Amino acid sequence: MVKFFLSVLLVGAFLSIFAANSMPHMSLKELKNHDGKNGHSAFVALNGNVYDVSKVEAWKGGKHHKGMVAGTDLTPYINSSPHGADIVNKLKLAPIAVYP
Repeated sequence: MVKFFLSVLLVGAFLSIFAANSMPHMSLKELKNHDGKNGHSAFVALNGNVYDVSKVEAWKGGKHHKGMVAGTDLTPYINSSPHGADIVNKLKLAPIAVYP
């Protein structure tokens, strides 16, 4: 019985690692192309992941509050935001890529 549970735990850990590694990587150059302007999608990087915020009303046109813009890494600024990093969970945003 113990072997079974250990096997389940190991398989779960392997699948988690595999899923994280199977996500594409996005460079800064690629991220900058998704600035939300002129019909481009709006992506932001946060804590090593990239999120598509194109359908989030507060990111329309690639601009957010206090000068935050799409196509950038917001990690250094997230702690000074009123909502914090948990906003991706509240908005039910799933990472689409790993950054950098």
